[in-house]
Amino acid sequence: MTTDGLNMYFVSDRPGGLGGRDIYRVVKMPDGSWSLPQNLGPNINTSSDEDSPFIASDNKTLYYSSNGPKSMGGFDIFVTIRDEDNVWGDPLNLGYPINSTGDDIFYTTTIDGLKGYMTSFRKNGFGEKDIYEIQNDYVGLNNIAALKGHIRFKNYCFLLKL
Repeated sequence: MTTDGLNMYFVSDRPGGLGGRDIYRVVKMPDGSWSLPQNLGPNINTSSDEDSPFIASDNKTLYYSSNGPKSMGGFDIFVTIRDEDNVWGDPLNLGYPINSTGDDIFYTTTIDGLKGYMTSFRKNGFGEKDIYEIQNDYVGLNNIAALKGHIRFKNYCFLLKL
């Protein structure tokens, strides 16, 4: 779900998709109901499987995994950015060493995007899939500020979330 609570992304193998599992989006309507699912289209979804969508705190950077034709083997993590016209850019495979020839899935980030977490099946791991932390300075988000604190007003305490 986006930080503003107005969009949710999910994966489904419902009829009418582009093949395998596809990523869909629903939008919260003014009356509080959700729109019909919208397939993110052939720029993101392939005839193979897409999985584990994660929308970053800027509400326009989407990370997901795919075992499609641009994968190094198994599932790889990709990133795409939605422009002002609501069009997703060409997905970028995050490449080695983030991706491997195994399954690399469920990528999530901190608010600034400079630290990520994912699951992967790798040599010398502890089991089927392990959780890995990734620190980087090239995939982060630009111009992101987060404020968390308490505001006191007339003997009340509110948690400020932006």
